[in-house]
Formats: sequence, C-alpha cells, structure tokens
Amino acid sequence: GLWGLVNNAGVSAFGEVEFASLDSYKKVAEINLWGTVRVTKAFLPLIRRAKGRVVNITSMLGRMASPSRSCYCISKFGVAAFSDCLRQEMYRWGVRVILIEPSNFVAA
Repeated sequence: GLWGLVNNAGVSAFGEVEFASLDSYKKVAEINLWGTVRVTKAFLPLIRRAKGRVVNITSMLGRMASPSRSCYCISKFGVAAFSDCLRQEMYRWGVRVILIEPSNFVAA
C-alpha cells in the first residue's frame, strides 16, 4: 500500500472572463483539476489498501470567487468538490481526505 498522497501542483492565469481564452481555462484546469483527479485515481487502490490519506492543496479561491481569476477559481472549486466527494466515498474504507486551502501568496 501507499500511506499518503499529496496533490500540490498548481498554475494560475489572470484575466477577466470576457478576455480570457478558452485555452487558458483548459490549461489551468488540466493541471489543477484533471491532474489531481488522474493522480488520485492512479494511486487510490494503494491508498485504500493502507488506509492512508489523500491531501489536496487548493486555495481559498477554491471557495470564493475573485475578479480576474476565474480560470484559477474554477479549477480550485473543482478540486474542492472532488475532495469533498472523495472524502465521503473513502470514509468507509478508513481513508482520510484532507483539503488544505492556503491564503493568497500573491501581493495585489
């Protein structure tokens, strides 16, 4: 088994919704959201076997929106939802799912 998995990769993009390209949304989601989902699914059988834990690093912007950060917020809202669902599903297996939501590291 595998005792712990930490999903910490993340990128951001800035721009108002009207001017942000779909490619920007896709690139940010590919790493922040789909990367987390893919890695978690790949290792979940080992985590479950060891009754380990999954730690997902998101952001406070995974719970509240911010102007010019929609690409990032959408991806982090998705990780928060994924983590909340996974936590409920893994409870019966003794697997802990932890969501860490740090504050802003970028000075505005």
